[in-house]
Formats: sequence, C-alpha cells, structure tokens
Amino acid sequence: MTPERYARLLCWFDAHPFLRQLTIQLNKWLPLVPFVCYPVLIVLLNLQWFRLMGRSSGADVLDFMPVIAKAILVPAAVFLFGTLLRARLNFPRPYEQPSFTPLVEKETSGNSFPSRHALSAAVLAAVWLYFYPAVGGVMIAVALLICLLRVLCGIHYPRDVVAGALLGFALGAAGMWLI
Repeated sequence: MTPERYARLLCWFDAHPFLRQLTIQLNKWLPLVPFVCYPVLIVLLNLQWFRLMGRSSGADVLDFMPVIAKAILVPAAVFLFGTLLRARLNFPRPYEQPSFTPLVEKETSGNSFPSRHALSAAVLAAVWLYFYPAVGGVMIAVALLICLLRVLCGIHYPRDVVAGALLGFALGAAGMWLI
C-alpha cells in the first residue's frame, strides 16, 4: 500500500466520521474476542473431561487428556513460531514509509510480517473449529475482520495479514487434525 493510496482511504474516512470511529474502535476491541473466547474453550473442554470422569471408563478419560493438551499446545507453538519468524524477518510497517499517516497512531517499528493478530486469531479459530464447528465459523469471520481492520488502520500491509491468517489457520488445523 502506497502512501498516496492510503491517503485516499484516509480522505474517505474523513468524509465518514462515524465509520472512521467505528473502524478505530473495532480495531481496538475486536482482537479481544478470540483471546477472551479461548479460555472459555479450555473451560468447556475441562468440563467435558470432568463429565467423562464421572460416567466413563478410565480409557475414555485418558484418551481425552491429549485432546485438551493439543488445544493448549498447538496455539502456543504457532504463536511462538509466528513471533520468532516475524522477529527474524523484521519487515517494516506501512506507517514507517515517509508521508504515510495511519488511521491509528502506532510507535512500533518492524516486525510486521506476519501479522501476529491475524496469526493468533486464525489459529484460535482453527482450534474452535475442531471442537465446535459453528463457533469456529464465527471465529473465522472474526479473524478475517481483524485482518481487514489491521490493513484499514494502516498498521499492516495486506501481505502481512494474509500470511498471518494462512499460517495461523494452516498450522492450527494441521496441529489439531494431524497430530
């Protein structure tokens, strides 16, 4: 995204102050949805495990323990991998270009690729999809909206969020379904 193209987008937002404010607020608060919902998933899985303990044989209970472990370890491993990858690559952010004014002021430099917000939301969507497909579909929509907002706010390039979302979802799905 060039500064000129983004300036046209800012002009559009200036002409639509409600949408400008809505975009800023969604960018601020929407990323909390996957991160608040994730502990809810872990609690639901543990409740399911406790129910199994009360009515099933020991084998069923023991078989469910690795499933809970995957739900914890897969997102942690993907997040760590994404964090290390972006630190290693250290791509600049759009607002680091001369004459680029983002919708949301940020002071962070570098570490733009892949987007960790997109990666995290996507891996958590994949985990939800594994256990509760309907909620997983909603979480995918939330992850895609987070990706869009990160670009609209001038925090990431489209390639950053696309790579983050694809990497997060692919590794999350592989971790949940293949391991």
